[in-house]
Amino acid sequence: MHGELGIEHSEVDRASSRLTEHGDEFVTALQYLRERAGASSWGDDGLFGAFVAAYNRSALTAVEAYAQLGGTVGGTGEALAVARRRVSDAEGDAGRQIAGAHDAQGLTWA
Repeated sequence: MHGELGIEHSEVDRASSRLTEHGDEFVTALQYLRERAGASSWGDDGLFGAFVAAYNRSALTAVEAYAQLGGTVGGTGEALAVARRRVSDAEGDAGRQIAGAHDAQGLTWA
């Protein structure tokens, strides 16, 4: 965009791909945390058992919240790709309609 309103389609495509990939990576990385959050790391079922259980519930809640965030990032990338395609289609349709109107009216219309 150099002084005019427009969309650099290749840049939007790259941005949407990066967002989708980051969202997928985010969700995949959380699988390890999900597995660890359910495990008792201290091996103590006695005095610390209640604390470990509370910690595990908190950790699982955080992991699920982060998973939702990753899904949102990926979904945003996919939505950006759809929006870019729709803008491209609209630009093509508008160009064809303008060309058709020009042909219908002749050179005096331009």
